[in-house]
Amino acid sequence: MPKKRHLRTGDHIEDGDTVVIRGGELDPDVLRLDAERYHAIYGEYGISVFAARDATVDELAQEAPLVRFKVLSLVRASDLTGAGFRLDPTGRNPRHFTVTFDDLVRGVEALGGCEHRIWFNPYHED
Repeated sequence: MPKKRHLRTGDHIEDGDTVVIRGGELDPDVLRLDAERYHAIYGEYGISVFAARDATVDELAQEAPLVRFKVLSLVRASDLTGAGFRLDPTGRNPRHFTVTFDDLVRGVEALGGCEHRIWFNPYHED
């Protein structure tokens, strides 16, 4: 039986220009493994991201867990929702969201195909 996710009721990203940050590049193999791991726990496919709302990308890059990544992938929320993804407000951190989708192969392909920008994290710590 899948574990129940903590959804922040009533929370959503209102501005489509909000930058959504994923640690690392949008590598299909990594995305697939992470989505499969999420599915094994929650019963649906999902990828963890952080929304740069009330904080800048620079500020979020200095905090855990994003500080662990040499590279961050930046995508506009509207590009994700326009590609058919849902942005579910998950967890207790108000900036944490999960990009959720129903089909693993199509979801990983579509996520990698979303317009995005690579940002090298100057605050990266091993």
